[in-house]
Amino acid sequence: MRYRTKIYTQIAALIVAGMILAGMTPCIAAAQATASLEEQLQAQYSLVKMGGDSNGPAVIEPGTVLIIQKGGILGVPYGNMNLLAAKYQDGTLHPPATATSNTATGMGSKVCGLFGRCNGAKEQIGKQTTTRLFQVGEKVYPSKIEVHPDKDTVALSVIACDSCNNVNPATHYKSQVVFQFAKGYLAKASPPQIEDVIAQVFTIDDSGNQQGSGGGGGGAQGNDPQGGQSQAANEPPKQPQTIQLGQTTDEVSAALGQPEKIVNLGPKQIYVYKDLKVTFVRGKVVNVQ
Repeated sequence: MRYRTKIYTQIAALIVAGMILAGMTPCIAAAQATASLEEQLQAQYSLVKMGGDSNGPAVIEPGTVLIIQKGGILGVPYGNMNLLAAKYQDGTLHPPATATSNTATGMGSKVCGLFGRCNGAKEQIGKQTTTRLFQVGEKVYPSKIEVHPDKDTVALSVIACDSCNNVNPATHYKSQVVFQFAKGYLAKASPPQIEDVIAQVFTIDDSGNQQGSGGGGGGAQGNDPQGGQSQAANEPPKQPQTIQLGQTTDEVSAALGQPEKIVNLGPKQIYVYKDLKVTFVRGKVVNVQ
């Protein structure tokens, strides 16, 4: 009798364990999908790395330069603990409800006081306590990307690119935009679809690449304009090299040759060629610039 009871107890335990695992499987899958989407977005938008020096906050490593396309993004000083996030939904950017300097300052002081010592003067860049609206055309660095599939939101935090905007001394104003998607959209959306929506508010600044290639082309024409034209006319048209999402590093190397530089960032890898960059995540192409 005791032996049967022991058998029944073991069977019941196995059934309960199976039910628990079955319930956890969707959660594990969702977490993996979230990590994958965040990783691929971070492969597209290199995050700025901040540090400090004797003058206060400082940019240690620049990130991808973004150009603001919509008004209503409210910046707060770098030392402030609370971000006043704008919300972007259905093509409209909604500024934060607390878009006043007094409210922002009061909230920051209260939160700061709850946790003991407040940020020092250097950390707050002097005595900056006011907010400011970023203008359309200003440039910023992405500082953080968060994907929340349960809320169908993607939050992008940014920091002012003061050197790009010719601001001296640097301010390092920061802000955040929360991109709100329809219910269930993030579960099936691809990274390029998310990037297209982000580009409605922040476009990637590629003016440096365009200027560089333009200057090189002008120099070649100045040295031998007619010779270059005749040589181009005699050469047969070359088949364009095709790079597609999902290709492996070997396939890209076979099409474009060996890169000039390879940047290894754990699961993320960047092949740098003369006129483009190919980004891989876990050995597969996720972005080409």
